[in-house]
Amino acid sequence: MNPNTIDSIIKQLIASHTTISTMESCTSGLIASLITDTEGASAIFPGGYVTYLNETKVLVGVDPSVIKIHGVYSPECAEAMARTVQENLHTAIAIGITGTTGNLDPNNADSVQGVVYFCILYKAQAHTFTFQTNVSGMTRHEIKQLYAEQVFAELEMILTSSL
Repeated sequence: MNPNTIDSIIKQLIASHTTISTMESCTSGLIASLITDTEGASAIFPGGYVTYLNETKVLVGVDPSVIKIHGVYSPECAEAMARTVQENLHTAIAIGITGTTGNLDPNNADSVQGVVYFCILYKAQAHTFTFQTNVSGMTRHEIKQLYAEQVFAELEMILTSSL
């Protein structure tokens, strides 16, 4: 995705005074970083969380039963992450993302290389997505960039159909 497209999405949010927040695991804050690359993003981005560990997700508010029942790598966990950050930071849009970037996660049996789950909450409506691709030969940064671009592509579609 062209950086100008992401910039355009964020400028649209700024112009409409639509707030956005993130809770990221596998992208390690890259989505938040891309949001704040746009001048004026502080008007609509109060912040986000990078929650790499399950315990950190729970610490900030994800119900531990979601992880226990569905696994940390699941659409349900991505939605719980988005709902948590939306509730905590009071934003119109919230993004939750969880998945495996490179090697399998030795701490979570449900990890599958190249699979990411994300949820974009727009107001109260949850849009959940599963994206799977072959990531062999890609660096961790390239994988994170690919996942972030998927999120912005879906966000653009949601905003286009909502406005």
